[in-house]
Amino acid sequence: MRFVILALAASVAFAQTNQVFQLTQKDNQQQLEEIATVLRGTTDIRQVSVDELKGSVAVEGTAAQIAMADWLVHQMDQPANGPFSRVYEYRPPGGGDDVVRVFYVNHAARPQQLQEIVTAVRSVADIQRVYVYNPLRAAVVRGTNQQISLAAWLVDQLNQPANVAAPSPHEYQLPGDDVARVFELAHAETPQQLQEIVTLIRSIGDIQRLFIYIDRRAVIVRARAERVALAAWLVSELDKPVDGQSAAHDSTAPHEFRLSDDPANLVRVFYLPRYQSAEDRQKVVAQVRANSGIRRLFVYNALGALAVRGTAGQVATAEKALEEMKVQ
Repeated sequence: MRFVILALAASVAFAQTNQVFQLTQKDNQQQLEEIATVLRGTTDIRQVSVDELKGSVAVEGTAAQIAMADWLVHQMDQPANGPFSRVYEYRPPGGGDDVVRVFYVNHAARPQQLQEIVTAVRSVADIQRVYVYNPLRAAVVRGTNQQISLAAWLVDQLNQPANVAAPSPHEYQLPGDDVARVFELAHAETPQQLQEIVTLIRSIGDIQRLFIYIDRRAVIVRARAERVALAAWLVSELDKPVDGQSAAHDSTAPHEFRLSDDPANLVRVFYLPRYQSAEDRQKVVAQVRANSGIRRLFVYNALGALAVRGTAGQVATAEKALEEMKVQ
């Protein structure tokens, strides 16, 4: 990496330093603006400006901030085809539990893919400072050791070539009872099917942190261990071939999951006739809801699967209502 320091001056009164970085890779204004955003957000430097004609970025901050900015410029001012610097992590002197990490997400071919990964990292790892530098398909992250460790695991799960399985383990245990997990669905053939499964899992499981990475048909979840176990069970029920031969219709298979921490603790999946239209299924849902008082009922149309959650009595009433509708 080569860059030229054009100006360097110290303001003794405020212990501030002015520095200008001359970039070697300076294709357009957008590229400069993205670098400025990364520097501003990651280093806490407020005075950041760009000069498109000169291909430079000027900053004003403390010596520690300038040192971090220097390192970040080295990471970003590189050819798009690499090879990249091998130093991906920066620890501020005396920073304690404070880490800056750059992830080069080389298998995210489109900006949307990179953005989906970044959204998952930000939300699952509880990291506020996550920034994208699109020319290198890079994500710049600043957080604690624990947050960076979780972010690294998640990027490793998602940043894989097409048709290559993510490395094990697919589950990350956090301190306490929280678990993060990535499910790669084998049979969700369309974005709509993937979205229906995600909506069902989120609503039945009361799981707030649940995200999709469409390119790998991946569902990313972070929740208490029991809720992640419920999500895994629902995936096993729903992620099956949509060909009429699914084992989901095996009446001997268990289709119930019991939670331990909620009065409405019973989850059940029923399989409606495959020939029913979406409109007919919504009529079934409305009738079951009216009879049983269950509020959490969701359909996965590709399998005709109806997932419900309620008390044991409510689920028994729902089952009876479905049986009665079959003979009508």
